[in-house]
Amino acid sequence: MTTIAVFNDCQESLVESLRSLGTIREIGDQSELQSNLHDVLIIDWRSRDLHDAIDSLPFTRSVPVLLIIQPQQSIPDSLTCRQVTELITADEIGSSTLAWRLAQIIKRFRAPMEINTPETPELQLLHQVVDLLNDWVVIKDREHRYLEVSESFAQTVGMSRDKIIGKNDLEIGIDRTTVLGDPRAGRYGTWHQDNQAMHSGESTTNEELDWRAFAANRRYKRVARRPLRNAKGEIYALLVVTTDITDRVLAERNLQARNLMLRQVTQEKLNADKHRQEAEQAVRAKNKFLVSASHDLRQPLHALGLFLTVLEGRLEDGDNKEILQKIRHSSDSLNALFNSLLDISRLDAGVVEVSFKNFPIRTLLLSIRDEFIQLGKSKSIDVTVELSESIIHTDPVLFARIIRNLLQNAITHTSSGSVLLRSHERGDKLQIDVIDTGPGIAPQYHEKIFSEYFQLEHESTKATRGLGLGLAIVRKMAQLLGIDVSLQSAPGEGSTFTVTVPLGSPAESSAPETTSRFFKLAGTRILFIDDEPDIREGQQLILEAFECQTLAAESAAQAVRLLQEHQMQPDILVVDYQLKNELTGTAAISTVRSHFAREIPAIIVTGDTSKKRLREARQSGCRLLHKPVDAKDLVKTIASVLEETSKSD
Repeated sequence: MTTIAVFNDCQESLVESLRSLGTIREIGDQSELQSNLHDVLIIDWRSRDLHDAIDSLPFTRSVPVLLIIQPQQSIPDSLTCRQVTELITADEIGSSTLAWRLAQIIKRFRAPMEINTPETPELQLLHQVVDLLNDWVVIKDREHRYLEVSESFAQTVGMSRDKIIGKNDLEIGIDRTTVLGDPRAGRYGTWHQDNQAMHSGESTTNEELDWRAFAANRRYKRVARRPLRNAKGEIYALLVVTTDITDRVLAERNLQARNLMLRQVTQEKLNADKHRQEAEQAVRAKNKFLVSASHDLRQPLHALGLFLTVLEGRLEDGDNKEILQKIRHSSDSLNALFNSLLDISRLDAGVVEVSFKNFPIRTLLLSIRDEFIQLGKSKSIDVTVELSESIIHTDPVLFARIIRNLLQNAITHTSSGSVLLRSHERGDKLQIDVIDTGPGIAPQYHEKIFSEYFQLEHESTKATRGLGLGLAIVRKMAQLLGIDVSLQSAPGEGSTFTVTVPLGSPAESSAPETTSRFFKLAGTRILFIDDEPDIREGQQLILEAFECQTLAAESAAQAVRLLQEHQMQPDILVVDYQLKNELTGTAAISTVRSHFAREIPAIIVTGDTSKKRLREARQSGCRLLHKPVDAKDLVKTIASVLEETSKSD
């Protein structure tokens, strides 16, 4: 008997009419709609606008919802079956057709799919989706009769879909053992598994490793079962998806067969990893040695440069001066090699600061023209630097280093002929070409020459062989500035390196800032802290020549004692970064500043090129110099720091 739910505000005459359709259950509020004690909900909507049903209708889709309306009521297009299952009039209530329609509606809600379900557009769409799958997809009712099957399943069975629908597994030819199982062998059939899924209401998955139904050879299948529920939550059918996993199972068995070989390979890999770790430890030890050796070598080289500068000012004999110049040349060459290593370390450590400016390139070209023309004359090479009036936008210091390295590289690798630097504007860029008549570079080396420590072998470089870092520095600096560097070259045709830099605004341009060379150092009180006696002595001799007052100490503690003894407050500190007993220059600066309770300007001198140390030194906020430091650079930097300090005061 059908149970009909109506609200208790429904007219009594209407309720009596509805009794012909089934048992009436009057409800007082919407909370009772969730009790599932009725089969259909019928609401009197004759005195209300159907537009209101879209938002205000009590929403309960566990049962069909029918609205009683007036024949002349307007039905909005936006009213869909999501709100209402069907609309009826009061005149229809007593008819037999409505009773039949109501029975069909309730039946469809309880079992959305049946054997005799008409071919609706929704069912046709289901057919199309299922047929796209290679797996066997079937839907069964509670009596194991097929309600829907995929085309792949129908082809395997050898029957059309129409002949399969309505039949069970035994009726389409699946053997009884597969369907019903074999209790004596303890094997459960497919029907037992179907019933178990529908009774529990839970999805299940199992693998059949000896599937023989409709297969000439043994196959392996994975069967997934999912109970299907109607709107009231009742299970009315079962979805079964069967996937052929034969290939996967065979692959797993093949994998198991290879386990022994894999274990052997794994053991060999462990041995290889052990050897690799030993090699990495050796590399780390080597790198540690190189860092230590670099620092230890820079110390005497730094002292050598300081003493050479002092000696140059005192030596008057012409022959001895010529010998001294040769010693200076050798020292400068060694300095250049160390500075190349330092540049790479600083670029890798990310401690290179960039300051973009608009400035005339003519100033830069004038500063390097005479220098490289003279360098070319020493090799009988004609060097030409064409001037330009263009304004460019980049970091003037780093860009100058790029141009210098390219010119140096061109002159080094050219044994005869010429080197030309020219430039011309292209759109919003300035293109600078460095052209040489050297031996040229084969295409396979065009990229390699920008790598660290890579050098091409030819006659012109034997006497001036370096570390192969010049072009690597060019590439890293160019990347830092965001500019392009390219190469055109072929063996026997020379080389052209091209740098493309953005043009700047003439209105905002200015010449690169320079520190006054005439800042008075006389009377400046300078404190040196370095644990190397030779370096302390060399620094003092250099600055005393500028009439500076100097004190030198090997540690911060000794420095404080000397300052107290001489009753001296330093104007500037020049401190080595790496002192004895694992103390750092930054700590020494902090000690002296704390003693005088003021921020004394300071310069850190370091020979350590490790990334960590470079970052630590840069973060200290002091000016940074790298050993070996040229005496002129030391004096210039001291003057620059003091000049900046005086301006800020």
